[in-house]
Amino acid sequence: MKRTLFVASNRLGDAVLTTGVLKYLRELEPDVPITVVCGTIPQDIFESFEGVERVIGVTKRRFSLHWPEAAAKLGLVYWHRIVDFRASLLGFLPTRHRHIWKGGNNTLHKAVANAQLIGVGHPLPPCIIPNAIQIDQSQQWLGEISSAQKILAIAPTANFYQKQWHHENYLKLAEALTTKGGRLEGAKVAVFGAPGEEAQALPVVNGLPEKQVINLVGKTTPMQAATILSQCSAFIGNDSGLMHTAVAVGIPTVGLFGIGQPDVYGPFGDKSLCLRSSPPGTAIIRPDRTREPLPLETVIQETDSFLARVLTD
Repeated sequence: MKRTLFVASNRLGDAVLTTGVLKYLRELEPDVPITVVCGTIPQDIFESFEGVERVIGVTKRRFSLHWPEAAAKLGLVYWHRIVDFRASLLGFLPTRHRHIWKGGNNTLHKAVANAQLIGVGHPLPPCIIPNAIQIDQSQQWLGEISSAQKILAIAPTANFYQKQWHHENYLKLAEALTTKGGRLEGAKVAVFGAPGEEAQALPVVNGLPEKQVINLVGKTTPMQAATILSQCSAFIGNDSGLMHTAVAVGIPTVGLFGIGQPDVYGPFGDKSLCLRSSPPGTAIIRPDRTREPLPLETVIQETDSFLARVLTD
């Protein structure tokens, strides 16, 4: 029986960005089951993916010993296809079709570069599709919200402090968008953050009206977060895995960038907006009270114009 081996990243954002390739392979070869090897953080996203029969979560070990362990779990298989985004030992297992990541290109977005890895000439944007059961279960976090109630998703965290827009800016942005006459008037505000990111995210939670805020900080798995995001009206956040998750579930996404590589890792697609610090490459963290590398007024204006377009398309 033919089988495909798909080796994805430990990091949430990089793993999510490969889901477009996974979706393409599933549609190209619907009768070929897929085994995914990935880090434990994005594991439940791949476990929810249609056509994936097995997911092996790996934890990095010294001397790369996690790869022989994963190979042992895979067993003796002659693979139909191996797609390896890690350039790992697993990429050299016996196979008919081999696609091994050989390094990035700072001029290409990952949706393009990832597609090129398997010989596809058009972008393969990330894609996550929650099922009906997952959507139903997500109501435990959303509570009593009518189908007409809008939800603004905010992710004020990032894996590096210089990528974090100040929490006061997020509070003022949320107020501007959800106040009477705002683009998302009356919307609830769902605040996201991974376990361990409470210090970054809770100032936003605590600064919002209790009846308006939905506190999801440290409370969801990546797939649960994706499911909740799929029911939100829009997302605004720093350069993070949650930003790519928002793109993957198809909601309007605003990504705030300073340092990093927005040409490679910016939110992708027509329903996405990438706002950059000035000058480009400057950390978006507030250096002092007198200067903002990414001014609040700019973000409010650009986000409002963007939402005016995408929410009426």
